[in-house]
Amino acid sequence: MKVIFFALWFFALNIGTACAEPISLHVEESPPTNMVALIASENQMLPVDIHALPDGSLSWKGGFIGAVVFEDTIKNCAIYTFERGLLNPVFADAPCEFKGPPKLMRDRGVLVPDVVYELSVFWPNRDAMVDHLVALYYDAEKDGFCESRSLADWYQSGNRNLSPNLQDGQCTVGSDLAVDK
Repeated sequence: MKVIFFALWFFALNIGTACAEPISLHVEESPPTNMVALIASENQMLPVDIHALPDGSLSWKGGFIGAVVFEDTIKNCAIYTFERGLLNPVFADAPCEFKGPPKLMRDRGVLVPDVVYELSVFWPNRDAMVDHLVALYYDAEKDGFCESRSLADWYQSGNRNLSPNLQDGQCTVGSDLAVDK
């Protein structure tokens, strides 16, 4: 009886891992040129006025997360996802500064790491720059990255005793922008 139970458990484990194809993230120096062109078009700017955060972009099987800074008198920063040929704005604010490239976090023990950007953002009610996090997690069902304020708060608070509530995840994959194929 124990042998049958063990065999079924082992079989189920192997079937589950065979179906769940883990993705791997790769750090990129900048987003692809067609993604930058779409960002420029959406913001009515020239592509030369958009600067990639060094090592601030990530790629995976057919998708990208890109962090950019707009050339302007006030520092403007934005984060976009580019999945299935569609552009999705995740975050944009001004004045704003990235504190460095994104961190790949495995604190939740999931197969695909969370992507966390640390920023300084101006809050008018405080008349000061404040620390801000943008956190994205991979949703296997939607086959894309989703932004979650709850996850960002969880990373910022440092309290690992409670799990973040990912129900606030913004998983819009794409917008009405067209992409050259």
